[in-house]
Amino acid sequence: MMERHCNLVDETLWSRRREEFYRRFLEDVEIGYADKDIVDFINLVFSKKGVFTTSSCSGRITLVDALYPWLRDEAYVVFKKHEPISVEEISNLLSQNPIHRFWLISSGPILHFVAIDLEKAHKILQIARNSGFKHSGIISVSNEGIVVEIISGTWTSFLIKDSSKLIVNELDDVVKVANEVLIEGKKRLEKLYKAFKEVDI
Repeated sequence: MMERHCNLVDETLWSRRREEFYRRFLEDVEIGYADKDIVDFINLVFSKKGVFTTSSCSGRITLVDALYPWLRDEAYVVFKKHEPISVEEISNLLSQNPIHRFWLISSGPILHFVAIDLEKAHKILQIARNSGFKHSGIISVSNEGIVVEIISGTWTSFLIKDSSKLIVNELDDVVKVANEVLIEGKKRLEKLYKAFKEVDI
């Protein structure tokens, strides 16, 4: 049986949460909701004894209706895709006017790991930073586990439309850059995946 690590994490609570999140992941895969570019990575994480993941995204491009691109509560996602996009996919949406502004946002991978002890949490951080995920850290410590947030830092946004006024005329260039940012994030994710294969956690 796994020991209680420095009394920080309750093994029973941690294991119960691990089982619950794995069940949710399998359900998401079954119904086609899971981000397919990260399914193999999540399966790999759950094969490790001392860590699991609660939420993971391989990176995505979104068209968001919001006053500013960083707002969440007052934003409406008009379009979302975890793969490179085409100009037509965005231009077809621009016939409608936003409530606030249309922003095209390209963001890299974000993952949340829950480690059973600090040693494993620090090991995850080291692997992540070596793989290009510099904006990462431990965000909470409780008896349910040590949560490590892994962020690639690859992110960009473009103001596309403000009310009825089209801001961007060269949509081809905007889509090209958005796709480049997405692909760079996925390259870092692949590097992280390969590093995870080699580590004992």
